[in-house]
Amino acid sequence: MQIIESQIEIEAPKSLVWEILLDFDNYHLWNPFTPKIECDLVIGNPVHLHVDMKQNKKIRIQTETLLWNKTEESIAWGITKTFPVRTERAQILEVLSPIKTKYYTYDKFWGLLVPLVMLGFKKDIQNGFDSVGVSLKKRAEDLYLQRSQ
Repeated sequence: MQIIESQIEIEAPKSLVWEILLDFDNYHLWNPFTPKIECDLVIGNPVHLHVDMKQNKKIRIQTETLLWNKTEESIAWGITKTFPVRTERAQILEVLSPIKTKYYTYDKFWGLLVPLVMLGFKKDIQNGFDSVGVSLKKRAEDLYLQRSQ
Protein backbone atom coordinates (compact mmCIF):
# COMPACT_ATOMS: atom_id res chain seq x y z
CA MET A 1 0.00 0.00 0.00
CA GLN A 2 1.07 3.57 -0.75
CA ILE A 3 -0.39 6.71 0.75
CA ILE A 4 -0.36 10.35 -0.28
CA GLU A 5 -1.55 12.85 2.33
CA SER A 6 -1.79 16.53 3.12
CA GLN A 7 -3.11 18.69 5.95
CA ILE A 8 -3.63 22.31 6.86
CA GLU A 9 -5.12 24.37 9.69
CA ILE A 10 -8.03 26.63 8.76
CA GLU A 11 -9.16 29.67 10.80
CA ALA A 12 -12.87 28.89 10.44
CA PRO A 13 -15.43 26.71 12.21
CA LYS A 14 -15.66 23.07 11.21
CA SER A 15 -19.30 23.47 10.13
CA LEU A 16 -18.31 26.10 7.56
CA VAL A 17 -15.44 24.03 6.18
CA TRP A 18 -17.80 21.04 5.91
CA GLU A 19 -20.37 23.19 4.10
CA ILE A 20 -17.74 24.10 1.51
CA LEU A 21 -16.58 20.49 1.09
CA LEU A 22 -20.12 19.32 0.31
CA ASP A 23 -21.01 22.25 -1.95
CA PHE A 24 -19.96 20.38 -5.10
CA ASP A 25 -21.71 22.91 -7.37
CA ASN A 26 -19.21 25.58 -6.31
CA TYR A 27 -15.95 23.64 -6.40
CA HIS A 28 -14.99 25.62 -9.50
CA LEU A 29 -14.81 28.74 -7.29
CA TRP A 30 -11.97 27.42 -5.16
CA ASN A 31 -10.69 23.94 -6.03
CA PRO A 32 -7.89 23.96 -8.64
CA PHE A 33 -7.36 20.18 -8.56
CA THR A 34 -10.96 18.98 -8.81
CA PRO A 35 -13.01 21.93 -10.04
CA LYS A 36 -16.16 19.84 -10.45
CA ILE A 37 -17.63 16.87 -8.58
CA GLU A 38 -20.89 15.13 -9.38
CA CYS A 39 -22.13 13.17 -6.38
CA ASP A 40 -25.57 12.45 -4.89
CA LEU A 41 -24.06 11.56 -1.47
CA VAL A 42 -25.60 8.06 -1.53
CA ILE A 43 -23.12 5.48 -0.24
CA GLY A 44 -22.17 3.04 -3.00
CA ASN A 45 -23.15 5.40 -5.81
CA PRO A 46 -20.71 6.87 -8.33
CA VAL A 47 -18.70 10.02 -7.74
CA HIS A 48 -17.64 11.71 -10.97
CA LEU A 49 -14.47 13.70 -10.34
CA HIS A 50 -13.40 16.27 -12.93
CA VAL A 51 -9.69 16.27 -12.17
CA ASP A 52 -7.14 18.78 -13.45
CA MET A 53 -4.12 16.61 -12.58
CA LYS A 54 -1.44 19.10 -13.62
CA GLN A 55 -3.65 22.16 -12.96
CA ASN A 56 -3.32 23.17 -16.60
CA LYS A 57 -7.07 23.22 -17.46
CA LYS A 58 -6.94 19.71 -19.01
CA ILE A 59 -9.81 17.99 -17.24
CA ARG A 60 -10.00 14.22 -16.92
CA ILE A 61 -13.18 12.62 -15.59
CA GLN A 62 -12.56 9.85 -13.11
CA THR A 63 -15.45 7.82 -11.70
CA GLU A 64 -15.14 6.40 -8.21
CA THR A 65 -17.58 5.11 -5.58
CA LEU A 66 -18.78 6.97 -2.49
CA LEU A 67 -17.46 4.96 0.47
CA TRP A 68 -18.74 7.00 3.42
CA ASN A 69 -20.11 10.36 4.47
CA LYS A 70 -19.93 11.08 8.19
CA THR A 71 -21.65 14.44 8.69
CA GLU A 72 -19.24 17.25 9.57
CA GLU A 73 -16.47 14.70 10.09
CA SER A 74 -15.30 12.97 6.92
CA ILE A 75 -16.20 11.89 3.41
CA ALA A 76 -14.45 9.33 1.22
CA TRP A 77 -14.60 7.80 -2.22
CA GLY A 78 -12.41 5.39 -4.08
CA ILE A 79 -11.85 2.84 -6.79
CA THR A 80 -13.34 -0.38 -5.47
CA LYS A 81 -14.01 -2.52 -8.53
CA THR A 82 -11.79 -5.39 -9.56
CA PHE A 83 -8.93 -3.44 -11.11
CA PRO A 84 -5.14 -3.54 -10.76
CA VAL A 85 -5.37 -0.44 -8.53
CA ARG A 86 -7.80 0.22 -5.67
CA THR A 87 -7.98 3.52 -3.80
CA GLU A 88 -9.54 5.21 -0.80
CA ARG A 89 -9.56 9.02 -0.77
CA ALA A 90 -10.76 10.63 2.45
CA GLN A 91 -11.19 14.23 3.54
CA ILE A 92 -11.33 14.57 7.31
CA LEU A 93 -12.08 17.55 9.56
CA GLU A 94 -11.03 17.95 13.18
CA VAL A 95 -12.02 20.74 15.58
CA LEU A 96 -9.00 22.54 16.99
CA SER A 97 -11.07 25.31 18.58
CA PRO A 98 -14.52 26.81 17.94
CA ILE A 99 -13.02 28.82 15.08
CA LYS A 100 -10.11 26.62 13.99
CA THR A 101 -10.31 23.39 11.97
CA LYS A 102 -7.73 20.89 10.82
CA TYR A 103 -8.27 19.60 7.26
CA TYR A 104 -6.57 16.30 6.52
CA THR A 105 -6.78 14.35 3.29
CA TYR A 106 -5.24 11.11 2.15
CA ASP A 107 -5.40 8.71 -0.74
CA LYS A 108 -4.44 5.08 -0.12
CA PHE A 109 -3.47 2.93 -3.08
CA TRP A 110 -3.41 -0.89 -3.30
CA GLY A 111 -2.76 -3.23 -6.19
CA LEU A 112 -0.34 -4.46 -8.80
CA LEU A 113 -0.07 -1.20 -10.74
CA VAL A 114 0.53 1.05 -7.72
CA PRO A 115 4.29 1.38 -8.45
CA LEU A 116 3.46 2.67 -11.95
CA VAL A 117 0.79 5.03 -10.61
CA MET A 118 3.27 6.42 -8.08
CA LEU A 119 5.95 6.80 -10.74
CA GLY A 120 3.62 8.67 -13.09
CA PHE A 121 1.33 10.60 -10.78
CA LYS A 122 2.59 10.83 -7.18
CA LYS A 123 4.04 14.32 -7.56
CA ASP A 124 0.92 15.64 -9.34
CA ILE A 125 -1.40 14.10 -6.73
CA GLN A 126 0.67 15.53 -3.87
CA ASN A 127 0.72 18.97 -5.50
CA GLY A 128 -3.02 18.69 -6.10
CA PHE A 129 -3.79 17.74 -2.50
CA ASP A 130 -1.60 20.56 -1.18
CA SER A 131 -3.30 23.08 -3.48
CA VAL A 132 -6.74 21.89 -2.38
CA GLY A 133 -5.81 22.47 1.26
CA VAL A 134 -4.47 25.97 0.60
CA SER A 135 -7.48 26.86 -1.56
CA LEU A 136 -9.97 25.44 0.95
CA LYS A 137 -8.27 27.45 3.69
CA LYS A 138 -8.58 30.67 1.69
CA ARG A 139 -12.21 29.99 0.73
CA ALA A 140 -13.26 29.10 4.30
CA GLU A 141 -11.41 31.98 5.94
CA ASP A 142 -12.78 34.48 3.41
CA LEU A 143 -16.35 33.23 3.90
CA TYR A 144 -15.96 33.21 7.68
CA LEU A 145 -14.73 36.81 7.62
CA GLN A 146 -17.63 37.89 5.36
CA ARG A 147 -20.20 36.16 7.55
CA SER A 148 -18.69 37.57 10.76
CA GLN A 149 -19.04 41.19 9.66
